[in-house]
Amino acid sequence: MRLLRFVLGLAFILSIGGGVVAAQEDESFDGVWWNDLLGIVIEIDGTKVTIWQAEGNTCYLNGQLDLDGSRLLSEGIEIYTLELNAGELVVLEQGSPLISLTTAENREAICTETAEMTLDLPDTPITTQAEFDGLVNEILAQAHIPGVGLALVAPGKVLWTGGYGFSNVEAGIPVTSDTPFMLASVTKTFTGTAVMRAVQEGKLTLDTPLNDVLPFAVDNPHVEGEVITVRHLVTHTSGILDAYPTYTDLYTPGDSPIELGEFLAGYLVEGGQWYSADDNFAPRNPGVTSEYSNVGAALAGYIVQQVTNMPLDDYAQDFLFGPLGMTHTGWHLADFADLSPIAVPYNDGEPMEHFGYPTWPDGQLRASPSDIARFLAAIMNGGELDGVRILDEVTVETMLQPALPEATSDIGVFWFLNYPEEGAIGHSGGDPGVNTWMFFNPETELGVVVLFNCDCALAQNAMEALANMMTTHIDLLTDQ
Repeated sequence: MRLLRFVLGLAFILSIGGGVVAAQEDESFDGVWWNDLLGIVIEIDGTKVTIWQAEGNTCYLNGQLDLDGSRLLSEGIEIYTLELNAGELVVLEQGSPLISLTTAENREAICTETAEMTLDLPDTPITTQAEFDGLVNEILAQAHIPGVGLALVAPGKVLWTGGYGFSNVEAGIPVTSDTPFMLASVTKTFTGTAVMRAVQEGKLTLDTPLNDVLPFAVDNPHVEGEVITVRHLVTHTSGILDAYPTYTDLYTPGDSPIELGEFLAGYLVEGGQWYSADDNFAPRNPGVTSEYSNVGAALAGYIVQQVTNMPLDDYAQDFLFGPLGMTHTGWHLADFADLSPIAVPYNDGEPMEHFGYPTWPDGQLRASPSDIARFLAAIMNGGELDGVRILDEVTVETMLQPALPEATSDIGVFWFLNYPEEGAIGHSGGDPGVNTWMFFNPETELGVVVLFNCDCALAQNAMEALANMMTTHIDLLTDQ
């Protein structure tokens, strides 16, 4: 499952299908341009600019902009400018360089090349902690990753946690087991757990219609008489879509000033500030097709607020974070007394500001490797850790099995099944300057957490190497 990847630094306003504007061609920029560190491909043909993200064994469309001279436009509004410098294409924001790209023969070749990109790691056995640490640092260096938080977990037990590299390169702050990282869409597993806690408490069921519990009505304008339920939200089958650039326009430095409920009402109710019948809703009945929806996940979190009469972050603190001793976790920057320990996100090697968005239940949680490990250990143990129970065992079983098998057999309650490998259960996340994974294998009874403070092109390769290192060197890591 591919999560949306945002590119070009703080490019929160990248447009999918930008409006056509009157423009003057500048063919000096024509061609295919490539940044191998970030896996970004930009194709320029006259006034048309198409941006791709090279990931895995293919390239995914990430956005389309218009070119007028040297100006990159989204729906007629200038957001970037281009210039050529020593044969490289430089993208600038308000005159400051964001990213440089080199020329490439064609996009297809780049995508193939990216699929074949690997880490060149030594094949020598690891027999000491120093050798393990050295290989982790070698992986970070080859993949251009500033820092990583790691954890190895078993049912009801945190086996090992560690931090490598830097959470803030410029300040020389190292990553530790207690360094909070932006989790991106791994956050959805926590939102799903909150949904199931509310279900367990009898506050709602997975089949509760949204309009029975919301203070506003959600109606898909393309479908007559549809009933969207909580089950549809947690399986991404609701028909609620992420509209771009609306969704990414609302990324902002710091916490978002827009309240969750304000955004959702303005996005889902006709006449709202961010409402679009065609962009916000799919022309199909709910429960038919799974299409990943960040807004749908945010709505699920908002529903928990409605039925519990508590803000989702407070509810999670009371039943989950507090009882499990997750002391380096928060949904908002305002939850942290000191921001300096939080891992700084990096894009193309450059630090970014900490950011937020109004749909925070879909991806904004920040937590440390040690905290996430405690959460995962509890889930793997049927909802209990160190005598503290956050969910009943039957509730956990429900959460981790297909919630709507007729539409998709690979999604529980926001937990992905058979991901990132056959038999595994978990989630990954991607945001500007962030790549994260949390998953476990019920058969081997091992779980891993891998958190990067960058959106680097080789992040997937690095994650796989690190996960394999942890699961194959259990004795070494636990004999300390």
